Amino acid sequence: MIVISRDTAWLARLQHVAKRGGWPYEALSVLPAAGRAHHHEHALAVLDRVAAGKAMGAAVSAVRASYPDASIVLAFDESDMNHEALATAVTSGADEVLGKSWPEAKIASRLAVLRDHALAAQTRLSVDGALKAEKRSHRAFARTRGKWKELHLDAGAFALLWVLLRREGEPVTREELSDALARAAGRERESGTVSRRLTALRDALKPWKGELETVRGGGYRLVSSK
Repeated sequence: MIVISRDTAWLARLQHVAKRGGWPYEALSVLPAAGRAHHHEHALAVLDRVAAGKAMGAAVSAVRASYPDASIVLAFDESDMNHEALATAVTSGADEVLGKSWPEAKIASRLAVLRDHALAAQTRLSVDGALKAEKRSHRAFARTRGKWKELHLDAGAFALLWVLLRREGEPVTREELSDALARAAGRERESGTVSRRLTALRDALKPWKGELETVRGGGYRLVSSK
């Protein structure tokens, strides 16, 4: 979950919600910069109405561009939750609105539904159409002889595959892959882990006809079969 707000009390509440749900959490005090590359993915983006400013639609669009796979939520102070503001929120492109004064259980429940919806929609397919990964279930499949065969990946291997599929055909640095592993494991980076995990991932991908290539300079690239 990415939260964009300068309200410290609100940030603390959502951090607690994220911790209870076991969700990744990140906070920004301003809208993400246009064109900024985001390697940390989120299924939820909660935008404080105050941080959105007067151009609510443009603010939601900026968040959508930075986090295209996320459900976007606009959070309102009680004093701002009037009919006109909510009507504007609906037309801004946000997926949902919520009140910052709501009970924590209600906020958590609403966000959990939105997060599940976003994760369910996140499926990545290789260029050749023969390799796919499903974010919600953390499962990957290779198409062989017209049928999907599940690949046996642990959480770390899936995290690597997810990043490599998102950037298929492009080099992905060892640092980016190490970050993905650390987030999947919920701990700091571990020296040497990336190489071991990639060796295991190559073995798991054998039913697929594409390749996991090593790129000069220490990067890696996923390439579909031709």
